[in-house]
Amino acid sequence: MSAQIRDLRSRFPTSQVFEQGQPEHHKQSEPWSKHAELNPKLVIQPTTLDGMQKAVHFLYDSDLDFAIRSTGTGSVSARDVILSTHGFKSFSFDKTAETVTVGAGLDWGEVDALMEDGAPGYALVGARCPWVGVAGSSLVGGLSRLSHEFGMISDPQNLLDAQVVLRDGKVVWAAKEEPDLMFALRGSGGNFGVLTALTFRARPYVEKVFGGVIALPYSALRETAKGVAAMSIRTADPKVAMHVVNVGPGLGMPDQGSRPGIGIMMFDARGEAHARSKDGFAWAFEIPGAQEVSTSTCTMKQTHAVAETFRNYQGNNMFWLSAPLIEGDLDDEILVRVWKWYEDSIEAHPGFGAGSTVLLEFMQENAFNSSPSRNSTAWPHSGHRHVLQLVLGCKPETAPPNIQEIAMNRFHAAGREVAGDRETREFLPGFLNEWNDLRQVYGENYDRLMEIKKRFDPENRFHKGVDLVRAKVSEGMTV
Repeated sequence: MSAQIRDLRSRFPTSQVFEQGQPEHHKQSEPWSKHAELNPKLVIQPTTLDGMQKAVHFLYDSDLDFAIRSTGTGSVSARDVILSTHGFKSFSFDKTAETVTVGAGLDWGEVDALMEDGAPGYALVGARCPWVGVAGSSLVGGLSRLSHEFGMISDPQNLLDAQVVLRDGKVVWAAKEEPDLMFALRGSGGNFGVLTALTFRARPYVEKVFGGVIALPYSALRETAKGVAAMSIRTADPKVAMHVVNVGPGLGMPDQGSRPGIGIMMFDARGEAHARSKDGFAWAFEIPGAQEVSTSTCTMKQTHAVAETFRNYQGNNMFWLSAPLIEGDLDDEILVRVWKWYEDSIEAHPGFGAGSTVLLEFMQENAFNSSPSRNSTAWPHSGHRHVLQLVLGCKPETAPPNIQEIAMNRFHAAGREVAGDRETREFLPGFLNEWNDLRQVYGENYDRLMEIKKRFDPENRFHKGVDLVRAKVSEGMTV
């Protein structure tokens, strides 16, 4: 153990330190993908703001390789030290101001549970990924299991402020003290400091919604594809949301091979009667072979649990992810092409069946158009877009030496094979890979992000994942 690691270790109580060889070390350090595992020598998990300040200042000025661990799928690894935000579990609801301030160590499931108990009648409404964390070093605003009527969770009308520990240990509330930093935190992918708390707009909302999964057989793929396309053209109801996902391990079910069934993950804040009507999901309920796997009227906390099975992937498989955006209304064949991409991917490596997912997120038009302008968030999303989340994963023991190359080739082909001439070449910043062009991802905001990066991280010590200075993505970023 180096002198710097021993010095850092001595500054924290044993309850906040996890060393190699200790039973908790693996749990506290494992990334989502075994591919990214670097087996850090030390994990530091401060539980106070003062402790986080000391850790950040020390690590920034050291020679140690370190990474910030959030509660989400974007967690990365490091050779020397993981600095974890998991110790920050605070929750505060201000009913008068209609705001909620949460610690960055909470995941969305924990936040929903705390909202249910501590802020009844309110919800954090905005597109976000249900099975990932609140924050690490930035917010993207991912997949939705809530309505899109107020846009992405990281948009200015939803994310109001962020507490950040800067490189020298100084603490700022970005919206009030560093507005450029606040801009950068909204969708950049990160690496300007360490988030410890966030303030969101809490909106009055129904306490129970209708949701769950309708499982459809592979034989109904074309009929399902037509139903999904028709819904993308017909509905403009922001209180209705939908994921279309392959039936398999991600939903807690056995691998179904290269031609899996289809799962419709529903969210309808207007209730069961609306969900079962022609204005909702009647078309899916009426498809021959449809099975209601888990449908009910439930709270936000219970709705979140539908996606909890995806957590079973963590630490068990090698994973790579990509999320191209698809433009506008969906056509009758797009779901057929998504399933063909999945089939061809498993043909390229049969082991992918053990941990892969295709998830088409039907997005209401307002989801990417609720911000005042493209310059209000670091990621300049706009226009009517749908998110195609792709996960290729396999057991390490089945992986050939060129497994990453196989995965990257399949991701490269996805936009063209699925969207054809409607390929946008736009990607969700939460799931980038080494081949993504960051200038293309961030568009006209890239140069401004670079200026902010140089100001808040002049030595580029916060470089895991999105590395703006080198205009690349670090290997293993999305896992």
